[in-house]
Amino acid sequence: MNTKIKIGICAGIIFIIAAAAVCYNFYAKTTTPEYALKIVEESIANHDKENFYKHVDLKGILETSYDGIIEGMTYTNKAMTPDARESVKDFTEMLRAPLLLSLESSIDSYVETGDFHEEDNVGVSELLKRTGMDKSIYRGIGEVVENDSQATAKIQIYHPELEREFSLNFILKRDDSDVWKIIRVENFKEFITQINQVRRKKLDNYLNQSAEIISRHEKIVADAMQKYNSIAGAGSLANEDTRAKLRDLMSEVVKKDWETRKVELLKLTVPQDAATLQNLRLKICDLEIAYAEGYAKWMDDKNAATVKTAEENHRQAQTLTLEAKTLASRMVE
Repeated sequence: MNTKIKIGICAGIIFIIAAAAVCYNFYAKTTTPEYALKIVEESIANHDKENFYKHVDLKGILETSYDGIIEGMTYTNKAMTPDARESVKDFTEMLRAPLLLSLESSIDSYVETGDFHEEDNVGVSELLKRTGMDKSIYRGIGEVVENDSQATAKIQIYHPELEREFSLNFILKRDDSDVWKIIRVENFKEFITQINQVRRKKLDNYLNQSAEIISRHEKIVADAMQKYNSIAGAGSLANEDTRAKLRDLMSEVVKKDWETRKVELLKLTVPQDAATLQNLRLKICDLEIAYAEGYAKWMDDKNAATVKTAEENHRQAQTLTLEAKTLASRMVE
């Protein structure tokens, strides 16, 4: 055989082998769970819904994560009766379909536009806050373990409330066409539970610290009111000396104590779940300050309208105090 022909045949064989190797290598790389995860990552960045849904079973993920989602929206109350727990369970099941539909719509919108459009999907904003997903920061793909037609990928996310990274276990399944698809998140409920544990600890700290502040100041106000009764009982409101003593007591003791209480409450770290309670307590302080200030003023001007306004502030404060106590008691496990 001609030497040039032999060389040509050999070169052709080498080319075919090389081409086959390249094709195999490309095929092998594009049929791995790592490749599927990379495509999902890129599809979100490029707003490519077609490739996103090719590798993500969104309905399946949301359906299997629902228990974790609900865990993120409500705290477990150890004091709940079995009947109450059953009622909550029934209620959350009623919410399943509309809530999942809203969340699916928001995620679809995010993939397409980069915006959840929460205003168009009722409850999504609150859901994201409760699950902690609104603050989660994606850090990348960790270890991927493949086992036949299933794989587990550790997706690293950082959460500021946990103050560390957490690995979400994404489960992928390979179909008959060798396409890998994310079908569920294995430990989403664990992620939500850990966030809730941190939030519960912060809530307990706030409740304990604020209770100590309130208890201490209630004693001061109670002692002041006892002194008020003693001064009023020993004299007469028609007497200028008596009125001067009561004025000083209300302005220098009661008013200042409520102002100090407010400052101390404002220094506390207030978790999201205690925001309503904290606002109530601050409002109570403002009303009681206004009451003490108005009452002290009445000791000077003797105007009926002045004391009427002061007593109305005190009445409102007492009403809000009952509300605050009821709300605080519900927050205690």
